[in-house]
Amino acid sequence: MTAACVAHVGSAAFQRLPEALGLLRSRFGRVPVYPASDPGDAETMAAELAGDVDVLLVFGGDGTVHEVVNGLPLTGPDGPLVALLPAGTGNDLARAIGLPPDPVTAAMELADARPRTLDLLDCGQRRAANGINAGFAAAATDVLSRRVKKALGPAAYMVGGMWAGMNPPTWPARVEVDGRMVEGEALAVVVGNGGSFGGGRWLIPDADVGDGLLDVLVVPAAVSKARLARHLARDRRLPGDLPRLRGPSATVVTDMPCRLDGEPAPTPGSVTVLPAAWRVLAPA
Repeated sequence: MTAACVAHVGSAAFQRLPEALGLLRSRFGRVPVYPASDPGDAETMAAELAGDVDVLLVFGGDGTVHEVVNGLPLTGPDGPLVALLPAGTGNDLARAIGLPPDPVTAAMELADARPRTLDLLDCGQRRAANGINAGFAAAATDVLSRRVKKALGPAAYMVGGMWAGMNPPTWPARVEVDGRMVEGEALAVVVGNGGSFGGGRWLIPDADVGDGLLDVLVVPAAVSKARLARHLARDRRLPGDLPRLRGPSATVVTDMPCRLDGEPAPTPGSVTVLPAAWRVLAPA
């Protein structure tokens, strides 16, 4: 079994990569490391390595995973098996498949993990592995520089959320899924393959990354901001009575700022599930 590792060298946890790979040596042998330092590096490396390795380890956060899934060919179960070593700020896809958000602890779990087939989201020009964050959630992330995110880790999202929450903007939005529509002024629209966003905030707790469906959450502008804050602070979730939709595809009409897997991008007008698009090692 041949393996390689694409590693984001800008990660605050980069010095822990040798320890994580050491824990996996009995399963994958010595794994060559391909450092990704500039935007687009991980995507290019994934495309180049996909046909040459059986296992592709990804050391980094959701942004690195986002690049990798956009570099991998859509060969489903015939493509390389991907193993995540979460080393980013949010690590939300890792959380969605049951991995701890720490590269060394995750490596311990991966030692006897099994392949799991996951979906992706087709967002037009890009694919998303975990999901789409538009509106207030994206605005909270936009206030964070890379340096701040690296220094504060997951706490950076709390800082950004507090700053953006002082005077949250709203946007007109129309979302349609499987014949159901939600329309009006909104704070946010979240389209999830996975359910965790912003470093472990379970905005869509019922989402399943392998069920062939996407889940949509709409946060209306009229909702109490204090109520939202209480729910997020108390149990890292939003109120259960917010509009939620589920189906194989969604139409989104809004000019909200947007993040795909935490990376800035135009808000996609349509999103479609790509079922069983790739394989990932996940805990049983």
